Amino acid sequence: METYRSGHNELDSKSSCLHGHVGSNPTVSVSCFSIYKGVVGTMGKGLKIALILMAISLVAGCVAIFIVANNFFMGKFPEQRTIIGGTEVSDKNVSDALVAMNAADGLKMTVNKDGVEHTISISDAVTRMFDREQVESAKSDISFFDYLFHNDVDMSLRPTSVFIDEKKLREDIETTLPEAKYKTSDAYFDSDWNLIDEVQGDDINFDDFLKKVVTDINEGSDLSYKAEDFYFHPAVKASDPNMKETKDSVQKYKSLSITFKFGKKKEVITSEKICSKLQMKNGKVKLNMDWTKAYIRKLAKKYNSFGISKTFKTTKDGKKEVPAGTLGWWMDEPHTLEMLNSALKKKKSKTIKPKWFNKGADFGKNNDIGKSYVEVSIQRQHVWVYVKGKLKMETDCVTGIPSKERMTHPGRHYIYAKQKDRWLGTMEVQGYHTHVDYFMPFNAGEGLHDAPWRGAFGGSIYRGGGSHGCVNLPPSMAAKMYDFVWVGMPVIVYD
Repeated sequence: METYRSGHNELDSKSSCLHGHVGSNPTVSVSCFSIYKGVVGTMGKGLKIALILMAISLVAGCVAIFIVANNFFMGKFPEQRTIIGGTEVSDKNVSDALVAMNAADGLKMTVNKDGVEHTISISDAVTRMFDREQVESAKSDISFFDYLFHNDVDMSLRPTSVFIDEKKLREDIETTLPEAKYKTSDAYFDSDWNLIDEVQGDDINFDDFLKKVVTDINEGSDLSYKAEDFYFHPAVKASDPNMKETKDSVQKYKSLSITFKFGKKKEVITSEKICSKLQMKNGKVKLNMDWTKAYIRKLAKKYNSFGISKTFKTTKDGKKEVPAGTLGWWMDEPHTLEMLNSALKKKKSKTIKPKWFNKGADFGKNNDIGKSYVEVSIQRQHVWVYVKGKLKMETDCVTGIPSKERMTHPGRHYIYAKQKDRWLGTMEVQGYHTHVDYFMPFNAGEGLHDAPWRGAFGGSIYRGGGSHGCVNLPPSMAAKMYDFVWVGMPVIVYD
């Protein structure tokens, strides 16, 4: 109980010292100090250290605030990183900062390319002028808290005047940045009309980039850039509607082929040939049709046989040169060309049978005759009939008198009609009017027919008693022949 009371009295005394009239009574002041000293003496050692540290920190803080406040109020820029108008002016006063800025001292730009930041010194290409009022104004815009908390400062400031050596500036930029790895290119169709995608490269459009840098220097703006913002960009992309439309159109041509049939032979205009004639016009794919006329002309030249003499393998006399006659291929080029152009415009594959002014019997190796024909030898006065390469019949005959007016004309002809019960000639014109049972004309008025008025055939009868140009046959042979032949069947007449 005594201890408690004693302690209570001591605390009461301390309270009196704290709240009492210390200033008015020196005795009391000494007494209070003694009491305070005693209390502190009774405190722990750790608390003493904490109080000391707090006191030191308080003093250091006051010193720091004093230094910052001195810089803030006395004219120095912050000592931490401070950039004004692209020039570092950290811990400089206004005068020194102005000199550095007008000298473009340390002026540089940064370019981030592919994640790597490239610093480019451009002070040798730029001359700028700032005035003191601008710099002082810039300093006044820096807050006290930027000084206090050491915040980095990067402030744009427009120069009063600027001279830029753009050639040197461009050289500084181009020589510092790495070369492009990939060149930007537009989507396009290759020589086979395959759509090739565009390429987004990393090549910089230095013209646009330089314009931006020059503008920023003049404006006193930040000179930090991302290279990708200035890459060339494809002007044409594979995904563009026009490119898709072109691809679809090309695909139709790629699946297109035109086939011309010449008997068993074929001439094919392949999709590759067609696509080789495609061209871009006003942004759209067009098929150049200028080649089609020449193509049809080439086909006609290859297959036309009308009006041309050919070699013929005879039954008895080996090979003979037989002059042209009514038989032979003669293409109707305008009509055939029209069919070709129509098929191409419709973009649909088609098999075309050419149109002909005149026809042959075949397109094979037998000189447009084929394996079915009537063979007439004037010299031998004999006729053979072949059907599909097999001899069906043969007979003697009488041809026309070998004169200009009555000769049977050699040549490659064809039967253009089959008639029964026919009257030939007139007394007024030909000087005869004769009835025949079977008539198979092959060259104007010349034809194969029965001649019941004759008692003999073959030999040399034709030289003095020949026909007016027709090939006279024994009636039974004419009837037989009539059943073997057809309209369009070749008739080969040779001397």
